[in-house]
Order: sequence, then structure tokens, then C-alpha cells
Amino acid sequence: MFGASSRAVVVVGMGQLGALFARAWLERGRPVVPLLRTSDPSELASLRPEATLVAVGEAALPSALESLPVSLTQSAVLVQNELLPCSWLGKLSEPTVAVVWFEKKGDRPPHSIRPSVLHGPRAALVAEALERLELPFQLAAAEQERDHALVVKNLYILLLNLAGLRTGGSAGELLEGAPELVSALSRELVQHQSALLGRSLQLEPLMADVREAIHADPQHGCRGRSAEERLARVLSQARAHGLTLPTVEALAQEHLAPR
Repeated sequence: MFGASSRAVVVVGMGQLGALFARAWLERGRPVVPLLRTSDPSELASLRPEATLVAVGEAALPSALESLPVSLTQSAVLVQNELLPCSWLGKLSEPTVAVVWFEKKGDRPPHSIRPSVLHGPRAALVAEALERLELPFQLAAAEQERDHALVVKNLYILLLNLAGLRTGGSAGELLEGAPELVSALSRELVQHQSALLGRSLQLEPLMADVREAIHADPQHGCRGRSAEERLARVLSQARAHGLTLPTVEALAQEHLAPR
């Protein structure tokens, strides 16, 4: 099919995001090999692609990484929400990470809220696709910059989804109409992210970036289709790290079935 010198890209997960990147690379003349749910990863063990885009959902990421042959994990590019180094620790040595700040829904063109942030050995390849899609991006020079970008995106997604379970409405309405909920939940989510990252994080610099993202797209809906799943994941991770998060616990009592 193709060998070590190939310019090809393997795409794991051909949902909206995976398909969007695949199209961009194809339009740049790169071969793209899709790895579907029905594909046998072992059949690709001999491949040496230039990159392996892992575009499965957050919940499916651990099993997807476990099933990939080493030849593909060595070139992995991750684009999920809720990423932190603990997401790939022990599975990937030096992944490329794209903190994606755009979404693609249906037949509509991709909508960008702010520049995506790229870091890692294959950042230039991801940038190639984003340039083709005419989507803004910036490169993170250091891991600390990458981690800050990851946490900001995580806080944005989790704050909107979890608070949106109670308030519904848009991001702008949440920020203006429920300041006490936003404040309490933000503090707890920074504790949560600090525990997962393994170091203390400062609330205000992170939330300044989150507020900037909200102001950039105030009509963005709060409650996504994965909101309950995200809430359950935060609750489980918090308990595993011995955290007491009263607002998260209250939201779980309101919106999750007893466990």
C-alpha cells in the first residue's frame, strides 16, 4: 500500500472531525487511509504513515490507543476534548496535540471560535490541513503552553456543558445570567484539572481565556449531547483523586441516575 517514505495519513475515526481533516489532506495531495470501526488495526501494523490522526470521541480514546499497533502510535495526532497528558501517559511517548477551537456540524462549513493550538512533532502536518480549511491556528512552543491551552479548552467545554444542564441557553446567557454558578463551578473545575495535571493551576488567568472564548461566540449553546457523560466522568475522576466538589455533586444529583 505505502511504505516508510510515504506522505500518507491514517485517520482513526471518520466522524465529522476525522472526515474534515481527511478531506483537507486529500485536497493537498496526500493519500488518506481510514481506520474504521470494522477495520483490524493489526492489518496496518506494517504501515509507516507520516501521521496517524486519532479522531475518536473522548470516551473511546483509551481503547483506540490500546488497539493501535506501535507503528501508528509513534505518529499519533490527538484532537479530542478533555485531553491532558494523563490521557496518553504510558500509551504514547510524544504525541502531536491539536487543541481544536472549531466545530463541524452537518453540511455547514466549520465554525472557528478562536485559533486552534498545535504542539508536537507533526504540528506542521496538522497546520497544513488547517491552512487548506482556512481555519486559524497558532503553534505552542513548549509543553507548558500546550497544557495551558488544553486546560482552557477543557474548562470551556466542561463549564458550558455542566452548567448548561441546569441553565440551558447560550454561553453568553450563562456568563451574564448565572454568575454564582459560573464562579463556583469554575473553581471546582480548576481543582479537577489541577488534580489531573498533577500541579496547581491559577484560576484567573485560565478563566480570563475562557471568558474571552465565550465572548467570541456568545450564542454557542451550553448543553451539548455529551453533557451527562462529561458530568459523570468529572465526578468519577474527582472521587478517584479524593476531591470534594459540591457543585459538581449537586449537578450529579440533579441530572445523573443513582449509581
